[in-house]
Amino acid sequence: MERKLRILATVFCSFFLGAPVFAQEFVSAKNFYGENLSPDTALANAYNAYADGDYESASFLFRRALSDRRNQSDGALYMLVMAGIQIGDWQGAYADAEYFLSSYPESEYAPLIKYQAGRVLFNLGDHDKALMALGDFCHENPGSVMYPSALFLIGECFYEGYDFDEARSFYECIVEKFPSDEKAKEARYRLDSIDAYDRQEKLLYILQQTGENYLASKESYEKTLRRYELENLLGVRGKGASDYPENPFEGDSGAAEKVSAPEKSKAEEIEATADAEERNSILDALQRLKTSAAEAQNLLDRENGR
Repeated sequence: MERKLRILATVFCSFFLGAPVFAQEFVSAKNFYGENLSPDTALANAYNAYADGDYESASFLFRRALSDRRNQSDGALYMLVMAGIQIGDWQGAYADAEYFLSSYPESEYAPLIKYQAGRVLFNLGDHDKALMALGDFCHENPGSVMYPSALFLIGECFYEGYDFDEARSFYECIVEKFPSDEKAKEARYRLDSIDAYDRQEKLLYILQQTGENYLASKESYEKTLRRYELENLLGVRGKGASDYPENPFEGDSGAAEKVSAPEKSKAEEIEATADAEERNSILDALQRLKTSAAEAQNLLDRENGR
């Protein structure tokens, strides 16, 4: 369609100017600001600029030409929209697209303008409106050559919103139903990116669980050490000099006697039960830690192709 419009613009210039277009000296828009440029002259040069790929000049010239309603046509306005898109004037292009649809709703270019409006909204970052515009286009024009491109942009709206499940469905639709379309390659790349993201999320989850298990085991171990220290301060547990710091009660022959027999008996009973529970808890946590670490390593090996 773009190539067709450029050919039409070239043919128009040939007849409009009464001479072969390539024999005409193109007048740059920079020389026609203000009152120096009439709408009729602007229109002639606008078609010329568009055919020549000078979209910045074409945008200015078409806008100047269409200020006179006698020069307005669906083809000229379509070229104005496309010239604005080519130079990245998204706000201007959207306003022109809206004007086109209100002025020429039955034009043969109307479906393409609807697609371009959705594309412009996407580039403006208004993904909600882009989804609505592109969805309407797809619903109304399932046989359009721009249909796969519209599906891809819908997928991109979800992708940029981190809704990867929804995005995946549109990318897969393009790959399965339009494998020869130029958007199929981009859709496959997006699917690979989503798969890589999913694997990374699983790996991060495993690493997080591994870290939490490690911290739980470390906390349990430290609690056990603190309890042992407290019991030693009370004189109800013996410890070797090589395992613990110097006993603050060492040399005090009456320290142990200060703890009554019932207290010692109760402490020993608690100690026996706690020892077994603590040992089992720590061993279980360490085993889970080893298992999680092994799973994480296996996943990393697969990622690295080992």
